[in-house]
Amino acid sequence: MTDPRVPVDGADPSVERNLVDQLEGPYPGTVRRVVVPLAADGTARVDWTTRHPLLTVVLRRDLGEESVRVRVTPTGGSALPAGVFAPWSTAGASVPALAPDTATEPLVAAFGVSVAVERAGEGGAFTPVTGAAAGALVELAVVEGNLGRLLYALAYEKNRLRRTLREVHAYRTLAHARRDALDRIGADVGVPRFVDELAYDAGAGEVYARRLPDRVREPDAAYAARLGPYRRLLLPTPGAVRRLLNGPGEAADPNAGLFADLPGGARFTLREEDDQFAVAVALVAVGGAQHRTNFLAQLRRDRLVLPANTPPNNTVHAARALPARRLTEITALRASLRQSYTFDSGHGVAPPLALALDRAGRVCRALGAGVTWQVKRAQDDAGGSRYELGLGVDVVPPTAAQLADLRTRVLDTARAATADRTAEALVAAARAAGVPTAAADPEAAWLWRACGLPTAHRVDSTTLYLSHLPTRGLVVTAPATGAVQAAVPVQARFHAPGDPGNNALLVAGLAGAAAAWTGAGEAGWAGMTDAQARGRWATVPARPAGQPVLLALAAAGLPAVGDPAPVVAALNQLPDELVETVELPAAFSADLVANQPAAVARLARLVGVLRDNRLAAVLPLVDSGNRVLLVVSVIGLPEAGINLAERRATGFRWYTVGLGGAAGEIKAVGSRTVLRPTAPGLVAVVALSYVRTGRTDPYEFRMELPDGVALTLAQYERLMNVLSRVCPLGVEINTYALRRDHVDLDGDGVAEPLRPAVARTFRQYRQRRARGVYDQL
Repeated sequence: MTDPRVPVDGADPSVERNLVDQLEGPYPGTVRRVVVPLAADGTARVDWTTRHPLLTVVLRRDLGEESVRVRVTPTGGSALPAGVFAPWSTAGASVPALAPDTATEPLVAAFGVSVAVERAGEGGAFTPVTGAAAGALVELAVVEGNLGRLLYALAYEKNRLRRTLREVHAYRTLAHARRDALDRIGADVGVPRFVDELAYDAGAGEVYARRLPDRVREPDAAYAARLGPYRRLLLPTPGAVRRLLNGPGEAADPNAGLFADLPGGARFTLREEDDQFAVAVALVAVGGAQHRTNFLAQLRRDRLVLPANTPPNNTVHAARALPARRLTEITALRASLRQSYTFDSGHGVAPPLALALDRAGRVCRALGAGVTWQVKRAQDDAGGSRYELGLGVDVVPPTAAQLADLRTRVLDTARAATADRTAEALVAAARAAGVPTAAADPEAAWLWRACGLPTAHRVDSTTLYLSHLPTRGLVVTAPATGAVQAAVPVQARFHAPGDPGNNALLVAGLAGAAAAWTGAGEAGWAGMTDAQARGRWATVPARPAGQPVLLALAAAGLPAVGDPAPVVAALNQLPDELVETVELPAAFSADLVANQPAAVARLARLVGVLRDNRLAAVLPLVDSGNRVLLVVSVIGLPEAGINLAERRATGFRWYTVGLGGAAGEIKAVGSRTVLRPTAPGLVAVVALSYVRTGRTDPYEFRMELPDGVALTLAQYERLMNVLSRVCPLGVEINTYALRRDHVDLDGDGVAEPLRPAVARTFRQYRQRRARGVYDQL
């Protein structure tokens, strides 16, 4: 805290010393002031004959929210009344301790005293201060002479004025303000003191505000903590948010910020690692196939890079109306590509893709790896969204030996650097990011990603698709031609590696969940084809409420379907690639049908495994043979909604771009949509899609806590208000994981998931300012 004292008495804070030093005229030398040492045992001795002495106790340091009490006892006498230094007293302040009666005899012989020093914190009891600590806190001083006594009495109020000034200054700061001073600060920032408290009703599962009893106030410390975020300049940057929540220090240091009261000093983690959107483009000719044919011919003639060194390709490049320098650069690029790739004469690639492929080739050459990548497919008029615009190529995947050799060379820090600075920088970046083993990364995605090729998608065992666009296996399927005002069906699909037709995230999620489930010693489930699943859905009977199996499903946190007809009808409308159905083992199903508690607990664990593998929804159905089926999806399911995650795991957004005067309208969302052309020409149908893999969405950051750390209701409320204070415009703060796994509702130290209905049950600290609201202050 800044010391508000004005040095009108010079640098020395002692009142009586300055009075003595500032005497003028005939008075200098008439008043004597001597500091008496305080021994470690608390005794002191005035070892000379004094004249009209006054013994004072002087404070040696500034006080904060503490009091100091000093009791002086003359040797052989009784204890004198105690002197008290009130909170916020200043260094140099003093209280009179002993003033011998000198009315008849002005001289006083040498004498000794013992000093007892006590200290008390705010609102606490006094405790003794002894030894060197006492000497560091107070000292004794003797002022001699009647004039000295008179001056001391006249200036004594100055100690109180200084203390009051420091107290007023302190009460204007949040760290030291109390009672009405805090209320005034709260009025300034629009944050009033609470008159209620949060409570949890376990029976109803509700969180509500309960009014405090009469004359009970929100404690000053809790109120001051709530005011903290509103009394500072905050910039909504990642660093500012981390410092606000965690305080200074590294990730392993205990929390020293607004949440220093978390168990074990836990720190919040701020995640801002976005999943990239996937992009795919399909061309639809409206009013005649010539629109598409002519466009692709012009694309090849004017835009694509044709790497093969053939007369037709050389003629095409030489005929382009480009500056000579640019033609020279393209010629060098084509030659460089041929050093690392084998192209057919008809292969063409988009310029950004050509540059990214060349970077990968230069890296391999700089490493000394003798690998030449065989290109199997490039731009293809009939290749669909992956190939028709030259945005991707198929290559032969690397062998295990090639992968091992590349990895060894990248990790070799002793290798001699080449003159290719770009390639060397990419090698260093790949090494810093980590180079997986061949078993962990059989596509060498680490190499392609470092060189600007985020897509390395396995088409089949002998084909690897590379693109400079993030596609994640996305394919848009649409007719090559369409008529004006005719409905043109369009579909987007995220293919899993190998292009099986199923959604990539769904396949990966189920595979990961199956591995985790069986790895825990549980029996695996049985998969089924789409046709088999639809046939089994049709055999699900209606069940009256209260049946044991329905109670078991509900106890595991899943929907219990009594009337399957509308649910099955809705399931049949969902895209096959976004839904999978598995059958639980017979013994597991039998235990669930009997509502065995152990089986319910196992099912709850299984739901957790599915959630951990980023699946969005699961719906249980019990067929006529009492076998339990789990319908799993990356989108919402009928009756279940999105019950494994905060939101669906995949989605699609559609756009159209008219070329050559064409135009079209399209339904904006869904994996399947309809294009309705409104003018002839060529329409580019663009799918902008996403797959949630555990990272954040664009324009989002996520708050996380270590496992096992639970927030109280008050801490959760504080966190939500602080995050609303630092939320940047247009950015979402994702607290789903905190609300699901880190809020202790009933105070038992164990977190309970916040239901969506009560997730926003917290009081807003800051209220809208209204005229007259704070007039009472």
